[in-house]
Amino acid sequence: MHAARGSCRSWALRIRMPCAILVVGCPTTSGCQWEVSSRVAVDQRPCPARLAGATDTVRNLLERQIREGELLPGQRLPTEPELAARLGVSRNSLREALQSLEDSGLIVKRHGIGTFVTESRPLVRGGIERLAGLTEFIAGEGRVAGSDLAGYAVVPANAEVRRKLGLTSAMPIAVIESIKTADGQPVAVCFDYIPMEFLRQPFDPGSIQASIFEGLQSEHGINIRFAECEILPTAAHDCLASTLSVEEGTPLLLLDQVHVDDSDRRVFHSKSYFPLNRFTFRLIRHR
Repeated sequence: MHAARGSCRSWALRIRMPCAILVVGCPTTSGCQWEVSSRVAVDQRPCPARLAGATDTVRNLLERQIREGELLPGQRLPTEPELAARLGVSRNSLREALQSLEDSGLIVKRHGIGTFVTESRPLVRGGIERLAGLTEFIAGEGRVAGSDLAGYAVVPANAEVRRKLGLTSAMPIAVIESIKTADGQPVAVCFDYIPMEFLRQPFDPGSIQASIFEGLQSEHGINIRFAECEILPTAAHDCLASTLSVEEGTPLLLLDQVHVDDSDRRVFHSKSYFPLNRFTFRLIRHR
């Protein structure tokens, strides 16, 4: 995977150091309502994380419960007053934490009914502040990462590629299509467009498709320094839907990027498509 300097460089994960232990009971016989049992415990010792930000502490606790399967898809969370009281935080802090989880697609609020863990959670999620390979990021999430070469061709550069890379002619371009998987399930389709003049011959697309940054550096002496990244909404047409095993029209996130090396050359253009229910991104912004 690829991304832009400052705003699109890799998949940074937040390290969680919870100061409370939250084990949210068991499902009742209805299978939907959760009861908070006596196993919900709050560490009474002074907690720097809580002092620094109760919202982050609560968010991380609930996120860990969801990701580790202690809160199951479709299960209802305790009420806000109950959770806030048992965790020893204000309802405002709890609401902010729940809003952050909802923004990440981990929970859904149903007006007048309650808050539920989403039925379908992303397989992979994280920030996009540092530039790194997608397979590296997936593996860092504890998933089994895979990359399959789905297609390769050498074609004249079309108008879009010429514009993105600043080319003056329809020079030969290597087009590499790869499918990225997490635990065997497709989570992204990537198309990379690289002028053949940058590549040592004979060129083997398999040498770079699994990790394009490492492959370009080790096989072709190209060190990608940063990427300019546009994040765009789109939908799966018939071919993408088939490749990603989703229904046609499923919402996708497109990362459209131009990668620049340490000699300030625009080396390649990439388009990477992600189903929103399998891969989500977080972008940290600073003032």
